[in-house]
Amino acid sequence: MKTGFVLIVLSVVVAGCGGQRYAEGWYQRKAQCSNGDFTACSEIGHQARAAQGGTTQERAPAFQGPLSEPIID
Repeated sequence: MKTGFVLIVLSVVVAGCGGQRYAEGWYQRKAQCSNGDFTACSEIGHQARAAQGGTTQERAPAFQGPLSEPIID
């Protein structure tokens, strides 16, 4: 009995957390993209890239030293 109650409560809590994460316009663009509008797909990609920092290029490391140093005796 307790296990059933816990499973029901858990499923209701998880279902309540599944709200919309993005703006309504994003969902409209996603529908257009799935219908074959590649401009909409491109805009979705640009929005996602901008939300993650604006670039897909790897950042250069802070220190760019030689890969190895010669052994000097």
